[in-house]
Amino acid sequence: MSSERNVNVFAALILVLSIIGIILLATQYFASFYLGSGYYRHSCLDCGYATDGDLFAQIVMLIFLIIQIIIVINDLLPNRFIKTDLDKIGLILAAGTTLLAIIGLASFGIAYAEYEWWPETGFYGGIIAGLLNTILFFLKFKNK
Repeated sequence: MSSERNVNVFAALILVLSIIGIILLATQYFASFYLGSGYYRHSCLDCGYATDGDLFAQIVMLIFLIIQIIIVINDLLPNRFIKTDLDKIGLILAAGTTLLAIIGLASFGIAYAEYEWWPETGFYGGIIAGLLNTILFFLKFKNK
């Protein structure tokens, strides 16, 4: 007899979205502005034009996404290494990821308000992962 184990689809989607969010946040620009005369400046984890606020938000968003990955890996494993149900914590972290993306972009926008500025791929990766993970953690919690 083979014992079949149902994989939680919500946890699998959260895992994939969190990994994509981390990759985009860590490797792409978070926001940019036009300095003039054909020069563009960017905010990212290792860029010189990141403000303290958006750099802090990017780092904490990465930490939150990593913790969300740990939570869903725990749920996907046959023998959980953390026995407690962590869906509420995951929901809070996912909502926090969304909030931090907005705060980080606002910080960048306020610092460079005199220039034409815009969000970049890193911001979108973080906010979309946060929003979708919030919905998925909610649905995962609701369907228990």
